[in-house]
Amino acid sequence: MMHLRRILALTWLVTMGTWTAAAELPGDSLYQLRAELLTQDGAHQPLSLFRGHPTLVSMFYGSCPASCPMLITSLQVYEQHLPPGARTRVRVLLVSFDPQRDTAPRLAVLAHEHRTDPARWTLAVAAADDARKIAALLGVQYRPLPDGGYDHSLLITLLDPDGRRVASTTKLVGDAQFATQLAAAAGPAP
Repeated sequence: MMHLRRILALTWLVTMGTWTAAAELPGDSLYQLRAELLTQDGAHQPLSLFRGHPTLVSMFYGSCPASCPMLITSLQVYEQHLPPGARTRVRVLLVSFDPQRDTAPRLAVLAHEHRTDPARWTLAVAAADDARKIAALLGVQYRPLPDGGYDHSLLITLLDPDGRRVASTTKLVGDAQFATQLAAAAGPAP
């Protein structure tokens, strides 16, 4: 079912003309989506900002009271299990689907509160249309709630340096297979 959704999402994106030249990236790369992100430092970056590095990517919203802070902590725990040399090669991208509230200054506060490494971690927000496209490619589901929050799935995806999906997990902790795949993608310590 998830595979069928990815195929449908990719087909939709191709027909909408949102792909870069095919020669630049593998055909199954998420980085082919031309989505602009606004990062916590106020920079406009493409979804492919971490091309060349294994990347953990997930979606969240900054005013989430419980599950999104746990998601950030989970990402930190997964990367803490890597040897230091391998950890330095991994990047983490958290994309917000709440452009109304998750401004660059708000994302900077969140990054500081969670003590993320600004050299390797980026908190960013996508415009509503781009957030929907990114979510579709990743398999993340979300919907706004009347109280201003969101009902959303929690999914961590590991991308290879060219933006191809290597593995995904819905387990915030303890997914040994995902941790093993992350370690393999990060490579041996130098």
